[in-house]
Amino acid sequence: MDAPLGSGEIEFLRASYREYYYRASLWTPPGLESREMGFLTFEGSFRRHMRFGSPRELVAEVLREVPWGIFYSVSRYEDPSNPEMEGKGWMGADMVFDIDVKDLHPPCIEEHDFHICEDGSVRRLSDPAPGCRRVDWVCPLCVEAGRREVLKLLDVLQRDLGVRPDSITVYFSGHRGFHVHVEGDLEDLAKEARAQVVEYLTLGSYDPGLALRFLDTTEDGLATLVGWPRRVADALRRRFGVPPTRAALERLAGDPGSAVRQALQEVAVRIDPQVTMDLSRIFRMPTSLNEKTGLMKARCEDVIACDPLEEAVAIGDEPVKVEVSHAPKLHLGGYVYGPYDRASVRLPAYVAAFLVSKGVAKVVK
Repeated sequence: MDAPLGSGEIEFLRASYREYYYRASLWTPPGLESREMGFLTFEGSFRRHMRFGSPRELVAEVLREVPWGIFYSVSRYEDPSNPEMEGKGWMGADMVFDIDVKDLHPPCIEEHDFHICEDGSVRRLSDPAPGCRRVDWVCPLCVEAGRREVLKLLDVLQRDLGVRPDSITVYFSGHRGFHVHVEGDLEDLAKEARAQVVEYLTLGSYDPGLALRFLDTTEDGLATLVGWPRRVADALRRRFGVPPTRAALERLAGDPGSAVRQALQEVAVRIDPQVTMDLSRIFRMPTSLNEKTGLMKARCEDVIACDPLEEAVAIGDEPVKVEVSHAPKLHLGGYVYGPYDRASVRLPAYVAAFLVSKGVAKVVK
């Protein structure tokens, strides 16, 4: 169930988005004229199959319409405006990966996500009820969980699949996840080949027994392992502190198979498989604002050092009075706000936009 927005809230968000897009240097995808563009409107409709011949045309349309969300196709087409996918004429596609913190199940989610009900009551995430909707929050621990998964993905892409570092770009999604774009390398891969890449990353059908057979060797033999067998061996070494031969695991773990299964879970990269395999997908455009938060899809130049909850703030800080029904503590723009419960407060516009986008605040005129 989407967050309900009143006319006052839509007016506030639209004005905030318009002000941002007027002053922003909007990123546009390479090969724009061969990309399909899509706009999510504040009225809740979705326009697809749009084509723009130049960045100036796209920016002009963004300023004219002020979309709630801006998306572009990962694929390049001969005729991107054709409403039939078969008639577009596929020419290749970027490889994209979506890491959603919700799929990582960090403990903090149970602490700050919640359900809000039609009568205004709030229920814990573990206690849902009919007529209530889930509200996803974001905190620094969410960001760290996503960051760790991104680093795992980058390591596999570069060391195992040979992807050049300069063809990879990492973005904070603007909500509580990360997007990893690979441009140039792998662009000719069809859906079936991309499915194999996903399988390699996620270890979806990897046989623990096979991994255990790789470990049925000497300590010197472990040094020859590459790819996933090496990663599994490294994870086991970190856990047990010794070279993880099968004999060592039988002595230290009791059940070598269970130890290997845990190691496989640790080293598997948790991505949304459909995002990577779907060649017809349109993806959130960098530097555009995320309708779930009002935050920008922001590039992480340095994955380890970037602070998305500060760097992705794009809306201004002029004070806005809002009535907040319920909001856990919020780290945003270098400050901490809340928690709030049935409170009337004046907040910077970017904080108000976040709360309004979540459907937990109303703008007070």
